[in-house]
Amino acid sequence: MSNSENVDIFEKDISRRDFIATSGKVVAGALLASTGLQHLSGEVQADGTDSFTIFATTDEHQYILPYNYMEDETAENIGLSKAMTLFEEEAAARDNYMLLSAGDTIQGSMIGNLEFDVDPLEEGETQRIVEIFNEMGYEAAAVGNHELQDFGMNFFEHAVEGAEFPWLAANIRLAGTDEYYVDPYTIIEREFDGETVKFGLIGFVPPQTEKWGRDWVEGELEFDDIVPSAEKVLPEVREKADIVIALAHTGLDDSPVDSDAAREDAAAHLAQLNGFDAIICGHDHNFFPGDYDWMEMEVVNNNLGLIDGLPVVMAGSWGDSLGVIDLELMKQNGQWRIGEAGVKLRKTDENIESHPRVEEMAEDVHEATLEYVRTPIGSTDLAITSFFARVADNPVTQIVNDAQLWWAHNSAELTEGEFADLPILSASAPFQAGREDPEYFTDVRAGDVTIGDVADIYIYDNELRVMKVNGEEIIEWLERSAENFNRIDPDYEGTQDLIDGTFSAYNYDVIDGIEYEIDVTQPEGERIVNAAYEGELLSADQEFLVITNDYRAGGGGGFPPTERHDPIYAPSGLVNREIIIDYIEEHAPIAPEPTDNWRIKPVEVAGTVHFRSHPEAMEVTVPQLEGKVEFVETDEEGMGVYEIDIARI
Repeated sequence: MSNSENVDIFEKDISRRDFIATSGKVVAGALLASTGLQHLSGEVQADGTDSFTIFATTDEHQYILPYNYMEDETAENIGLSKAMTLFEEEAAARDNYMLLSAGDTIQGSMIGNLEFDVDPLEEGETQRIVEIFNEMGYEAAAVGNHELQDFGMNFFEHAVEGAEFPWLAANIRLAGTDEYYVDPYTIIEREFDGETVKFGLIGFVPPQTEKWGRDWVEGELEFDDIVPSAEKVLPEVREKADIVIALAHTGLDDSPVDSDAAREDAAAHLAQLNGFDAIICGHDHNFFPGDYDWMEMEVVNNNLGLIDGLPVVMAGSWGDSLGVIDLELMKQNGQWRIGEAGVKLRKTDENIESHPRVEEMAEDVHEATLEYVRTPIGSTDLAITSFFARVADNPVTQIVNDAQLWWAHNSAELTEGEFADLPILSASAPFQAGREDPEYFTDVRAGDVTIGDVADIYIYDNELRVMKVNGEEIIEWLERSAENFNRIDPDYEGTQDLIDGTFSAYNYDVIDGIEYEIDVTQPEGERIVNAAYEGELLSADQEFLVITNDYRAGGGGGFPPTERHDPIYAPSGLVNREIIIDYIEEHAPIAPEPTDNWRIKPVEVAGTVHFRSHPEAMEVTVPQLEGKVEFVETDEEGMGVYEIDIARI
């Protein structure tokens, strides 16, 4: 490795395996960490030491520039171009480093839709973000679930063919074989003062991808659980590498290792295996260290970024941060190992410049995407926001359900033949309804509606599916949704939080076509009351069709009925978002007034009940909540805190 002054990484012809940077060593936090090898105490004499840094991004989701296409406005706290500026700044202070991604890279923003559907990639072309990864010098990327579940294997294989780095996954096999779909791991060598250190990187992806992307991968790929796959491949990699790093598209959960939650979010369990020295993770769109003070595992240190002594980093999403793991490598008795490690996150904001080279490389695709998302399709007389979507019926789920029911009632496959006599319901969630972030809401005001607005309403690239379930299963479905709420104690005289902040809004399904109440004073699994269709309480004797999406129909979110049953109708290529566009074009101007078919069951409480939402939510309330919600304050995360009168709701 050589040194140079004021290096601009973009202006150098730099091999992915031989970076040039300015001199300097930074150890952030200098924390003594145990490793998969022998732990070196201060009393052990090392034959030599060197510093090395792992830089990481994750869940970039095609957000190359600091721009939110759904809102059609600049967003100063996101964008790979800003993360690149941070990377260049941090790299200039270090001699030895590598840059990695934990996956979910090629799908997400409307750039992905442009490259997949509007102006599809041709043979020999690759995604623009992959070209930028090449330019930035990424050395490996994990395969994320969205690499495969939304646009399929062919789209992902454009990325593989165009990448100058490996995509890694040790738990994806070609169906019916033991052959890996992509490389399970890679070995990267570095020279330290004439000594070679070998870094082994092993990739992982949630095994549920097999269900979420069933239409694309069924019969083609098989996905194994993360922890058993790690146990299988670790001995081989340990034989070849001095330092072993999990490059894992998986988050953190403290559920038992064999639970569905921990199979998806396995990083905490990976860290407890004997063999890894560091973990780069993602998938949750959260920050580690920082966002996991709720975890009850004693081995998780949310403040220092350690799990069972291993340095672990999760760098948010959409380029909103750069993860940094500084390692002090020591050689003792001919073996390299980690002596000290420090973990930190560098977050982007308005003070971080967007890197000019990334801006230049993305300019044409950015302009084409803007032209696409600004295409007008109709108008709305009613604001469509998700500000109150988790506490009352609202326009954002109403417009989706209206469109899906409109499609269903015009579908010969559902209205004729064997299903003609079955009532049709529709399920939709408020996909953007708070992720502990005031920016993460749907906000489409009255007036013209564009394609970008529809993407703000329905952010995922789901395809439409139809399930057949009975009345008892509908209640099961809704009970899973009702986990959105904390249990409220009517006799508690203090303040209680109504919404469980760890519950994902995209799993809060509202089912239209029936009526029901949610009793938040009851334990999970016992909250849905008075569920009825046309005045008759739901029972196992009643059968329904439910319009939903491929993620839910494939078992996504842990909804029992969709885990038990396959869809009865799966029209290939029919995208939920396109149905909404067609509906608006035909019915404009629209006015998706909530039907108020569901509500929180009124209950008197001794104290107060709060929930958090957008700080300006009171600008666009919903009729069911008028006079029953009061703004309290803006909290330290910038979220609005509201008091809700659930006795009168």
